[in-house]
Amino acid sequence: MMSTTDQYIHELPGILATLVRAKEQLFARIYVEKTQYARLTQARVNQSGAIHQSVMTLSLSNGEAMVSMTLEGELPYGSDLKQLVTALRDDLSHVPADPWLNLSQDPQQTETGALCPATNFEELVTVLCGSAGHHDLVGLVLAGPQTLAVCSSLGHCLVHRGGGSSVDVSFFDPEYNAVKRVRRQPDIQDISALMDGMARDLNALQRPAVTLKPDTYRAWLSAEALAELLGTMSWSGFSVEAIQSGSSPLKQLYSGEKQLAGMVTLHESRQALGVPQFTDQGYLLPAEVPLISAGTAQQSLASPRAAREFDVAINSDGAPMALNLHAGDLLDADVLRQIGTGLYIGRLWYTNISDPASCRLTAMTRYDCYWVDQGELTGPLAPLRVDSSLYQLLGSALEALGATLHRIPETHSYGSRSWGGTLLPGAMTTLKITL
Repeated sequence: MMSTTDQYIHELPGILATLVRAKEQLFARIYVEKTQYARLTQARVNQSGAIHQSVMTLSLSNGEAMVSMTLEGELPYGSDLKQLVTALRDDLSHVPADPWLNLSQDPQQTETGALCPATNFEELVTVLCGSAGHHDLVGLVLAGPQTLAVCSSLGHCLVHRGGGSSVDVSFFDPEYNAVKRVRRQPDIQDISALMDGMARDLNALQRPAVTLKPDTYRAWLSAEALAELLGTMSWSGFSVEAIQSGSSPLKQLYSGEKQLAGMVTLHESRQALGVPQFTDQGYLLPAEVPLISAGTAQQSLASPRAAREFDVAINSDGAPMALNLHAGDLLDADVLRQIGTGLYIGRLWYTNISDPASCRLTAMTRYDCYWVDQGELTGPLAPLRVDSSLYQLLGSALEALGATLHRIPETHSYGSRSWGGTLLPGAMTTLKITL
């Protein structure tokens, strides 16, 4: 199947060139995946299957406006493709001019990544279930190759391949305490140790819960918790549109009014995290974009439309897909001792921006959150709300960043499997608790 898809993609620019008239440009975005999946409950497979989908978005422009349609199923050939272009042409005559339309006129060809098939999928699922013991293992296992391509009548042929396997699993107990782990490309040899660690953490959660009063506490944010906060802040934080309009929660950072701690260096690292390095409009994107360097704002992120509107360089789709925070020097083994007395925050959820002007984020604790006393876990935290500014979390209160970078894959699979993720350390800081 994949060889047929490859042949189709490489022939497509020439085919598209025969379908356009003067001044017209035709772009095609193709996404193909072949995914095996297994949903787990009580350490057993309760649903399994395969998803094989091909999706094409066809876009026709006359240089002033553009219309698009999306097709699912067999990729169109010959007369079918010609009829689709005719339908788009009819619609295009009724569409007003778009001042920010920005299609690449430089027909580049590139191929990145590598197909990652669903090798050892059945063995991975079997080992996961078998290693869970008596615990209620719940989760989703995905595996298989993905291909994304952008072709055009101008000659663009941009291809990115990826996929592989991901595991998103939790242990639950009868009181609905839970621990969670997410892994990309897990090594089957490491599954037993992964399950043992989850069992130890779940046992710690079964101790009496610790209820805290509203206050500011010394805290360790795990890489997963930090990813949740940075992901929410990134909705519009780095966007050139939001920064220019003043709606970005990082407005004060980009204006120079605020800084983060000197140890904070954050990049958008598309190549390192296996994200396609091109846009649907045919533009190539840099492998890395420096967003923050030594606590000071650097570049913002601009999509092709935003680049035209604000006269800046194109460097993204407009929002980060591959955040990479540089590591510090605090070893994982020293985290509890370094906390002393305070919070270990493993995960957060219900995260939102409570005050954009001051980049204040709010969230609730979830899973793997503990009270630490004199360097020892004493019990799980009763649910509580965090409400702190990023300028405090990664600025004035930041003591250290972890020495280990944790790759946290994007596991969303609604409609299609997502690309990207984050590469982050944990952070020793303080948190304000309001509830």
